[in-house]
Amino acid sequence: MTDPDLTRQYDAYPYPARDPREEDSRLLEGSPSHLAELIHHLFGGVWPKSRPFRALVAGGGTGDALVMLAQHCATAGLDAEITYLDLSAAARAVAEARIARRKLAGVRFATGSLTDLATLAPGPYDYIDCCGVLHHLEDPPAGLKALTAQLAPDGGLGLMVYAPQGRTGVYPLQSALRRLAGPELPDRDRVALARALVGGLPAGNWFRRNPFLGDHQQSDAGLYDLLLHARDRAYTVPDLAELVAGAGLAIAGWVPPVRYDPSVVLADGKLKARAQRLDPLAAAALAEELLGSHKTHVVYAAP
Repeated sequence: MTDPDLTRQYDAYPYPARDPREEDSRLLEGSPSHLAELIHHLFGGVWPKSRPFRALVAGGGTGDALVMLAQHCATAGLDAEITYLDLSAAARAVAEARIARRKLAGVRFATGSLTDLATLAPGPYDYIDCCGVLHHLEDPPAGLKALTAQLAPDGGLGLMVYAPQGRTGVYPLQSALRRLAGPELPDRDRVALARALVGGLPAGNWFRRNPFLGDHQQSDAGLYDLLLHARDRAYTVPDLAELVAGAGLAIAGWVPPVRYDPSVVLADGKLKARAQRLDPLAAAALAEELLGSHKTHVVYAAP
């Protein structure tokens, strides 16, 4: 899959599906990029108001992280300069409309590839959000290094990537749909084919049995992103730690921390004692293996 293929997908199905009018009644909040959370993990709990807060939302989609961060900064009275970058003009239009609906200032929009970041939206940035992007890149390590190159020396990143266990059943179904659809089927017909297949899966199919999957039930964009995306991969805890370290970064925090603490799910005292002797990365990996429900991993990382 090339950048034009990704652009075509997200122009046809901006993701996630959002209605800017809903900004009047609610603020969607999550991780990474919740202001209090990122300041805790990356800046010792305090951001000095004496200087502007420069942030980049890389692969911002329809604007969830952008809107949350811009609103949090406005509410906190921070002098913030936030840059949004995405391949899709259609997704950008939704994000722009959401920002306009809230009358938020200090946001700049750019359209293009993360690989052209140094030209389109050069740093340095105090904070970079990259949520749900790296796992779709042809070369995730190169993508993360490109982001890291635009960080301020004391800056940090918030990352989200897919995790395998909570997505059990997704990848075999993606493969099945590629076999059935072939390379030429129009997107609208692909979506209809996928809905027909999901609706008739046998009881033993792992996708049907997975209680943690629901994006395909929310919108066509959610279904396309989950089941028809031509390129995504999932990362275990050790996989993600290796990716982060390869970019010269260290993990500053797993979010939420309780989901990476194996003692929470170990009832046997002797097992819990053994788990408590593990180093932090091994403990996080064990928690992932025991819980079996991580659909994503969220981390904060810094040089």
